Amino acid sequence: MEPREITPEEEKEIRDYVKDKVRCNDIAHGWDHIECVVNIARRIGAKEGANMRILIPAAYFHDIIPRKAVTEHYKHSEASAEEARSFLSKLGFTSEEIDLVIKTILTASYEAHERGIEPDLLEAKVLRDADLLDSIGARGIARVFAFAGAYGCPEGLGRLEWDPKNPPKLKMNIKGPDPSAIYHFASKLLWLKDLILTKEGKRLAKGRHEFMIEFLYRYEKEMEGML
Repeated sequence: MEPREITPEEEKEIRDYVKDKVRCNDIAHGWDHIECVVNIARRIGAKEGANMRILIPAAYFHDIIPRKAVTEHYKHSEASAEEARSFLSKLGFTSEEIDLVIKTILTASYEAHERGIEPDLLEAKVLRDADLLDSIGARGIARVFAFAGAYGCPEGLGRLEWDPKNPPKLKMNIKGPDPSAIYHFASKLLWLKDLILTKEGKRLAKGRHEFMIEFLYRYEKEMEGML
């Protein structure tokens, strides 16, 4: 398929639709998350030579359906992909372009990785990197606690009982929230840098990962009353 550019008018229609649609999402997956993923995807995609007509719509739609709207958390990607299909068909995207957007969304999610599905499209690799990068660093820390509050982690914020530089690989719950926000660092966040696929993504992930480690050490000291 010969790539076509996404026009400013098309992107504005997508942007306006998604921004309105995610108003009721939990704040960890609200408009600022979508906007951040789009910005990172655009940056990495430009360096990698991705088809922006596929990548940018996929980035906007990847989290449009909230996890609370599906029976199990991982199914939100399927629902988000179908939302993209419906909207993009009305916007004049071809069936081939829509199929690629759908595949990008479905194979880029972390839940897909947990189920053994890895991206093969360049656009899906870029989207996964962008999404994972917004899950680590300062924003990742903010989002994990926002998510814990929204979905009611049974153990709340949690205690740090392991070394952040050598964390255990805890099992992540893809059907609902993990036991605590701190648990989620060891089940997901501290492992994400190893899943980044692009050169630019790897460069960005390094500093974000190190920031999380510094935060966790500080968190432990404050909890013990040492600081």
